[in-house]
Amino acid sequence: MKKLLFSITCAFYWIAPAFAQDPLEQKVNLVLKNATLEEALYQLSGQAGITLSFSNDILPKKNITLRLRRYRLSEALNILLRDTPLRYRAINSSIVALYKIDTPKTPAILRFTLSGFLEDAQSGEPLIGANVYVEGSQRGAITNEYGFFSLTLPAGEADIQFSYTGYESQNQRIALQSNQQLNIALKGLVALPEVVVVANDSSEKARRLAWSDEILSIAEVQTLPALGGESDLIRTTHLLPGVQTGTDGVGGIHVRGGNPGQNLILIDGVPVYNISHAAGVFSIFNTSAVRSARLVKGGFPARYGGMLSSVLDVRTKEGNKKHLAGAAEVGALSGRLSLEGPIEKDKSSFFISGRWSFLDWYIRPISEQQKRARREQGSNGYNFYDLNAKLNFTLSDADRIYLSYYQGSDEYDNYGRRSDRLTLQTQDGESEDYLFDQSYSEGLDWGNKVAALRWNHVFSSRLFANTTLTYSNLSVGVNYAASDSLRIASNNQVLFRSFDFGRYRSGIEDVGAKIDFDLIPSTRHYFRFGMGVTRHQFRPGVLFYNDSASGIPDSAETTGNTAIDATEYAFYLEDEYNISNRFMLNAGLRIAGFSVRNRNYHSAEPRLSVYWQALSKLSFKSSFSFSKQYLHLLSNSDIGLPTDLWAPATARVKPQSAWQTELGFDYVPNQHINLSVEGYYKKMENLLSFSEGAFFLNDWERNVTVGEGLSYGLEALLNWRYGKTKGWISYSLSWTDRQFEKVNLGQRYPFKFDRRHDLKIVLTHRLNSWCELSADWVYSSGFAYSLPLLQYRIEIPGVIPPPPVEVLDYGSKNKYRMPYYHRLDIGVNFYYRTGKLEHTANVGVYNLYDRRNPLYYSLRTKYINENNDLRPVKEFVQVWLIPILPSVNYSIKF
Repeated sequence: MKKLLFSITCAFYWIAPAFAQDPLEQKVNLVLKNATLEEALYQLSGQAGITLSFSNDILPKKNITLRLRRYRLSEALNILLRDTPLRYRAINSSIVALYKIDTPKTPAILRFTLSGFLEDAQSGEPLIGANVYVEGSQRGAITNEYGFFSLTLPAGEADIQFSYTGYESQNQRIALQSNQQLNIALKGLVALPEVVVVANDSSEKARRLAWSDEILSIAEVQTLPALGGESDLIRTTHLLPGVQTGTDGVGGIHVRGGNPGQNLILIDGVPVYNISHAAGVFSIFNTSAVRSARLVKGGFPARYGGMLSSVLDVRTKEGNKKHLAGAAEVGALSGRLSLEGPIEKDKSSFFISGRWSFLDWYIRPISEQQKRARREQGSNGYNFYDLNAKLNFTLSDADRIYLSYYQGSDEYDNYGRRSDRLTLQTQDGESEDYLFDQSYSEGLDWGNKVAALRWNHVFSSRLFANTTLTYSNLSVGVNYAASDSLRIASNNQVLFRSFDFGRYRSGIEDVGAKIDFDLIPSTRHYFRFGMGVTRHQFRPGVLFYNDSASGIPDSAETTGNTAIDATEYAFYLEDEYNISNRFMLNAGLRIAGFSVRNRNYHSAEPRLSVYWQALSKLSFKSSFSFSKQYLHLLSNSDIGLPTDLWAPATARVKPQSAWQTELGFDYVPNQHINLSVEGYYKKMENLLSFSEGAFFLNDWERNVTVGEGLSYGLEALLNWRYGKTKGWISYSLSWTDRQFEKVNLGQRYPFKFDRRHDLKIVLTHRLNSWCELSADWVYSSGFAYSLPLLQYRIEIPGVIPPPPVEVLDYGSKNKYRMPYYHRLDIGVNFYYRTGKLEHTANVGVYNLYDRRNPLYYSLRTKYINENNDLRPVKEFVQVWLIPILPSVNYSIKF
């Protein structure tokens, strides 16, 4: 083998070694166009003033086009020898040798990790899902739920881009000679609606792995038309494909044929068990306190578990670490106030936000007037409030502590009294006055309390941990009382008195602990693993009551269900694996268990999502997931009242389970349009429902029936953005049914929310810097319901004389359909600034063309004259909820 040893010695070789410079630190320039590696090395040797020693035989064939100006020799060699088996090292102050890594002296490839946190430059809030991307490569990372990222790269220089939707991108050249921690603060864009943000390939692929995953922009939520001017996170989810709800939001959210009790709703990682105000017209989420929200409908990662249908992961604001800030907002239905600021600048902060309703101001005077017209004294009213608070402390670069708290409550009351004077003739012909007194009162209150204490710790540049202590409580109470009395007016002698009262209580309380790890060993693997345990206490309904005809009793009887304690635990492991630039997968396994009343359940829940970039504009994704749920939500109404019961799996009642698979594609023809189409199939087993005719307080375990459900369909979501106009169109085609042994004679029937077609159109347009228009239109198939077909009388055997009993025959369950639901909402937002104050005024109209969408049909009796005889006739009367409703809202920030 012919070996050519090329040497060039610099002209200043006579300088004393004491003044010699490290040859790898010499500055060089390179201009190469389709040159070979040999030609590049010759050009380097000619200008660097040192000797490059190498053998032509070890040089791979490689064509290089490159331009470098004033790079260190080590940087230039790193670039030239990238993806080759060649390495270099300085022999002395003037000679650099090249060799193949398969020689005995081959050193290991040096790789270092760049890690840190991304945050908002104005407030210090962490940026969730921000992109960290190496320019000119396919390498990148995405920040986790706490703004942390980790990216392992070869030693040397790299150009890194940090970006986040709605923020100015930041580019930095990083020289990796060791593991480095770097915290980046990004500045928000002022004219967001006019900016088009194009994500890089790495971040897009990572997001598409969770295809049935929607990131909800809080800024966008606040610009959309709102009921009564009340921007609402849950109402925005209603505009997404695969999400169903009842008329005007009543009844909660139903995702891909699931029940409201199958949704895992998290506030800062803690489950919350009731998310509704006013039976679902409003939600508990105060958008002034929400930092980010993520809805997952399928392809569930292994880190999520415990529920079957969806995950809504809501993160609240951390608090401004830079300066004091606040906001105030007032609308027709509620008011909000928020305050945040540093406790110690850049080290710790606080955040507090409250919302309270004005509904009682309208309801109470109107109800008083209506009761006076019926000669009653009394009123009814309704109020709700929400409180969010958080403290966070940065103890060091590796340790952060957060304490968050949420509390919300609803209160409804209705009371009244009336007195009537009756005059009767006595046997001796004299008149006698009697006083008939009636009074009643009823109240309903329910509320959530949620708390979390979190500790973030960075063990190393590649290992991140979050430890959390959690608390969650849902408490429901119902009170009622009624009394009647009859007395003689002249001497106040009581002839008759009755009193009836009761108190109903139910709820669920959780105390838990969990630890979650993020391990990022390389750019190809992202491991997540962790474990957790939760202690549940179920209070599935207790009623204290008394019914007396002899006065107010001293004691009450008790019926209902006893409290149940249970323990739930889980361990999970998942890996997001970049197999190649076009192929990725997320594989995971969740091991869960449940212990209740000396009965133990356990399950292994596999999860798999696969992504394939078939073409530059076309990608495909498929997923499979299996889940078990150890909690059941038993509903005794169709509108999602808080009196619905949370109950555990027991020895008699098995946990419910579901497996779901999806297949779809994503087409991005240009930077303005994105089309996603996805088909899904979901099978649910061991679903629980009250048996037909069961009373929910009479031992719920003996009054339930077990069944199954099936849901499948096709969903499409078209997003677009052209200049100042943006929006989306979502469409769902779906089928959903149920089958229970003791419902509908055991026959399969359509689920109430089996709505065949569901179309939603959302549009916003920025007219100028101070005015923005928005509109949404919803058109859905009517939900399924039952109507009585026949009425007949039966006699009860063994009773003499047999009293007739009126019976209604409803026929097959959910055989009929409500009319199509449709509604148009519009809104206009005005923005202006005075000094340091930012003002926003919103004017909107809900249900613009006053569509009377039915909530339900009521069967009522009216009397008609038939041949001079009064005859009762049954008729169905449509009950609707919200007509056309204008609103005005004003907010101010500082």
